[in-house]
Amino acid sequence: MKILLTLPSPDLATTDFLRSGNLIHAPSADCAPDGVLLNALLLHGARALITTRRPDDAVLRAWAEHTAGPVHVAYAVPAELPPHANPAFPTPPVHEVHPVHEFPLDGTGLDAIAAALTHCERTATLTHPVPAGTAPEAGGPRNAFLIGAGIVNLVTALLLADHGYRVTVVDRSPAPGTARWQAYGCTHGGDDARMFTFTEMDNYGNQDFRGDAPDWFRQPVEKHGWLARDPDTLTPQEHAWIEEFESIPSWLARAYNADIFSLTAEAGQEWAALRARFPRLFEDVALSDDILRVYSDPVHFRASLERHRGLGTVLRELSPAELAREYPALAAPVRGGTLAGAILVPGFTVNVHRFTERAVGLLCGLGARFHWNTPVTGVRRAADGAVTGFDCAVSVPPHAHVIASPGTDGAALLSGTPCEGRIHGVLGGWIRVENHTPGLRTSLKVARRGHVTEDANVTVARDGDGREILIVGSGYGYTGAAGEPEERQLAAMRAGIADTVERLFPDRDEPAASSRPYDNYGFKYCIRPWTATSLGLYHAEPLGADGGLYVVTGGHNTGGFAQAPATARAVLASLRGDPHPMHALYHPERFPAFATGS
Repeated sequence: MKILLTLPSPDLATTDFLRSGNLIHAPSADCAPDGVLLNALLLHGARALITTRRPDDAVLRAWAEHTAGPVHVAYAVPAELPPHANPAFPTPPVHEVHPVHEFPLDGTGLDAIAAALTHCERTATLTHPVPAGTAPEAGGPRNAFLIGAGIVNLVTALLLADHGYRVTVVDRSPAPGTARWQAYGCTHGGDDARMFTFTEMDNYGNQDFRGDAPDWFRQPVEKHGWLARDPDTLTPQEHAWIEEFESIPSWLARAYNADIFSLTAEAGQEWAALRARFPRLFEDVALSDDILRVYSDPVHFRASLERHRGLGTVLRELSPAELAREYPALAAPVRGGTLAGAILVPGFTVNVHRFTERAVGLLCGLGARFHWNTPVTGVRRAADGAVTGFDCAVSVPPHAHVIASPGTDGAALLSGTPCEGRIHGVLGGWIRVENHTPGLRTSLKVARRGHVTEDANVTVARDGDGREILIVGSGYGYTGAAGEPEERQLAAMRAGIADTVERLFPDRDEPAASSRPYDNYGFKYCIRPWTATSLGLYHAEPLGADGGLYVVTGGHNTGGFAQAPATARAVLASLRGDPHPMHALYHPERFPAFATGS
């Protein structure tokens, strides 16, 4: 989508707004005659205009006729006059040929330009219809066949079963807890800890108008980057993925971040509803409410405090002295100068392996069937691209919806969908330590600005024998589309997590061995499904002739667990033919459609 910006803005040159390549700054056209403005719009193939005045109706009409589609206009309104009281803005708006979407601006600064750009992106890319299923009571399918038994699909299966769907779940891995952790995907292969906060899934691009594109994916972990591969082994597809991450301008990264947070807020409400509906699901899972965010850098602490105040998620601010007094387990790092302050925020943590055990048991009680060691190796399509079947040892029931949440190993399931090639892997590592007296009773989010593993989760948990432990998870290591991490970068990540453990818990050792073999390790990692935009993915397409759907969800970066019940609600909405915000916000072609106009 080409956007012509005529607002005179000397500050624009200091931003990254022009980086995406589809924003053309032409201030000379702002006060030019109508013919000159129209020529500029047509010359650049613009579908949107950001200017200081609403163009004449004749210009809008000619522009809309030439583009054969809707156009978008944002204009600065003098502060002393409302839009329709100003004779410079004729009314009513033009709607004779094609829609003209209008957006009055409050001012002409960078914030106003960002608001206008966000309006153009939203109105141009979030209005495409998403295929919808037919509700069972209207003759639609009552069977749901779920591919993948990670946390997202398990919560989805639970919601569907609770709404009367007959559920079948297949997974390529062995039954949880019966094999080494390397045999599993992120949920069952990572450690027994997951966290919900209202900022758990974030946008990782540059959100500073005057900042630079992060080069994390080009620097190895050992140099405080996020690259866990030998750079010489990266494929052209992986280079393109990194370039897409770097091409997203700050105003769009901010818009994406707001959308992510809106879905996480919905997920918070859904988690509360799930706890009320299925209280047994949360019993004996080391449930710990509220999260303590601790910071090593005073400047970072103050900036984060303001951010969380803006989100309304500050339960309490704690000084170092208050932190040491009220959380004795953290007194040593406070005395040593490691911690500069803390924020108590709403959220919770669980032992996710215990949680999934309960979810599987609850689903079986609701009639769901599970098939482990059962991969789906392909999606069959007709010549016109329509889905006709799936390559799996277990047959998909007739008249069924199929919902895939494939993690990082499901390239075959994405083939032929707009999700293809969009999910790459970013690993994180885990280390366990004792939780002896004085015990930590609240899970932590640790921020160590400039550290090799600067963000860490410390989860209050229990091992397989019920003994209290702390699970420390941290790190970002890009593994790409299907690559293996480099041992040298894994060692750097392990050393970084071990240093965090030493700084926070200097007198605590590795826990004693558990009777459950998968509890016992020195260091392990899981590979999370990421996207270059930091947005999740949601895709739906017709399946069969009776209102069935093939739905793909995934690419949740660090927020798969956090957003799981919101994803489940979005799937249920699709199957019943209802809208849901995730359908548009996580559409896999959202960024390409905006960047290229396709």
